Amino acid sequence: MRALTRSRLTLVVLIGLGLHVMPEARAVPSYSRQYGQKCSACHNPWGGLTPPGLTFKLSGYRAMNGKDLRPLSPEIEVSKDLSLPGSLPLSFITGVGLEHRSETRTASAGTGPQVRSRGTSLALEDASIFLTSSMGKHFAYFIEFPMYETKAWEFTPTGNYEARYNTSPPRQIKFASEIPSFEVAKFFWNDVFGGSTPRDSVNLLAGITHPPLAYSPGKVRLSVNQYLVYERTGLDLISPRKVDDVVGGDPDDFIFRLSEPQVLAEAFGMLTFGKPVADVARKDTLWAEYHLGLSNGANGKSANHATPSLYGRFVLRYYGQSFGLFGWKSSDSYSDAIRATGALANPNGIMSGLNAANEVNRFGPDMTLSLAPWGIPVNMENQFMANRESNPTGFGKELAWKGGFHQINYRPTNAQALYLRYDYIRGEAYDDTTVTLNGRTGITRSTPKEEDWIFGYQRMIQEHIKGVFEYRRHQFDDLASGPLIPALGAATRPARLTDDGFTLRFMFGF
Repeated sequence: MRALTRSRLTLVVLIGLGLHVMPEARAVPSYSRQYGQKCSACHNPWGGLTPPGLTFKLSGYRAMNGKDLRPLSPEIEVSKDLSLPGSLPLSFITGVGLEHRSETRTASAGTGPQVRSRGTSLALEDASIFLTSSMGKHFAYFIEFPMYETKAWEFTPTGNYEARYNTSPPRQIKFASEIPSFEVAKFFWNDVFGGSTPRDSVNLLAGITHPPLAYSPGKVRLSVNQYLVYERTGLDLISPRKVDDVVGGDPDDFIFRLSEPQVLAEAFGMLTFGKPVADVARKDTLWAEYHLGLSNGANGKSANHATPSLYGRFVLRYYGQSFGLFGWKSSDSYSDAIRATGALANPNGIMSGLNAANEVNRFGPDMTLSLAPWGIPVNMENQFMANRESNPTGFGKELAWKGGFHQINYRPTNAQALYLRYDYIRGEAYDDTTVTLNGRTGITRSTPKEEDWIFGYQRMIQEHIKGVFEYRRHQFDDLASGPLIPALGAATRPARLTDDGFTLRFMFGF
């Protein structure tokens, strides 16, 4: 075991050194061609938006720091306020990589036998077409057409079932892949009231896209490994049976995840509190960003169109620092079809079978602390979120859990990023095994705890090529103990699932 650990650490060091000696780079795909801007104008080396990049996005991709950008190719005017781009607004992003992951399950932590799985694969990481541009003074669009995706680090095994009850997983891990047809399509209308309000202070957005979280969970942005607190749901953490079987299909399609694109509509904008909008270019200008919207609270097939979700985000920015608040409220995160399929009347069910709503509330602050204004290329990203589901199994028991992450970023040059992140989730004890409703007694007993340690290095190699290396150490513990649950045939003992692995990939954008 020690030899294996040493070999993995050696591999981490060698790959990191290999990426370190690669040459530097600049530029981005379609917006670079349209406006002649370098990559570093809008993005830091690992994909996060810079302050000017934030204003570019909030302007509907037409201005930076409150000042219009002039296209290199003149736009084609259709009407007074509507025009078409003078250059082809298409980008193509793809990537190839090497993936490795190993998993260890211990049904009774510290005492029971261990079950190990392992997988290594060369992978086509992503292939997507992006169609993005402004359309005159007010309108803009951003559309993504994904053609292929490898999900080696999204929705990895976790939870009560995987740690405690999945005693015969495949010994060879096969990384999931997907051929989706549609991912994101969002449409902007900026300056709804024209010149009667400050520029970009009142805007509208509608379409399919990610909620306005502090740190983007998009699959080709930021970290390869997803943020646990955005990705996990109550069923992921506590279900004693495989979630796919409980909901009757791929849970990524059937259950709501905050990290996935939603159908939504929102008002958003930037506020400078009486100062000229162009003053946001100055570090000592206090300015704010807000989002207030309505969503169907659904990923694909989990749509609950009769019970929309409300969300909002407000963030203050000053001298390179930011402090924000995010909130999400859904009156029901399940459809009746999910409750029927997941009922205990079915062989793989865990729910009461009653059509009782599962209300979801999420709220928390985020904060980015940066030393960059003082010439030190280090910043720290922080997210905390409290989560509450009113009735995840239909037996009237509430599930509460909290989580978040802390990430330190170091950028030795404008083309490099080193980062270390700690993710965590802590769930309160959940036990519905003493409750009988609808002629059924609950079978779920769980106290979830989850952690991730992630080390990463990203570097722009040439004009449209980026190298990415990430190592991840993940551990899920279910701390619950209790007597025999007849339907499961076993008493409850603490259980553990650990996995670790790395990804080395090269991403190309044109």
